Amino acid sequence: MTMPLDTAPGPSPDAEALRNAEISRDAVHKARLELDNGDLLQASEKAWCAAAYAVKAVAERRRWFSEADWKLRRIAEIITAELGDDNIMRCYSLARDAHFNFYHHEYDALGVDYAIKAAADLVAMLNVTLAPDYAPPYVSAAVAANIRSLEQPTSDLDYQRLATGRPPMSERPPAVSPS
Repeated sequence: MTMPLDTAPGPSPDAEALRNAEISRDAVHKARLELDNGDLLQASEKAWCAAAYAVKAVAERRRWFSEADWKLRRIAEIITAELGDDNIMRCYSLARDAHFNFYHHEYDALGVDYAIKAAADLVAMLNVTLAPDYAPPYVSAAVAANIRSLEQPTSDLDYQRLATGRPPMSERPPAVSPS
């Protein structure tokens, strides 16, 4: 069966998965540089960027829609169940908190450092799910229902993506602004 995202215009989901994985690795590196330079807000946001793009890479590989925060969390929950590793959800949550810090300025350098480490750990843990030969295990009916919810468009952004796809990578601005 052809998944909807395979027929959408623009780059293939597999190419997007690789691009998102690269963005996530690059964001971890930039987050560490921002922390070293004392810019806690930018370091926080780049830690969240790393986590979000790592999760989006998994979504692309699986042909899931991921254009909402609740979908990213659901994906993290699914992978946590599949791999039986609660550290995935822990790292996702810590990195998500770094996004909160970007707006509320409450973390000190130690807190931001923890968020960056969590994002880096998440990127590494999700890497196994990006392998072409990774076969997701069946976990439960509840997880299967969550997966089905990600396979169907649920928002205007999802439907727009199906209709217009994404522009080629050469026509898009960088996902992570240069530092």
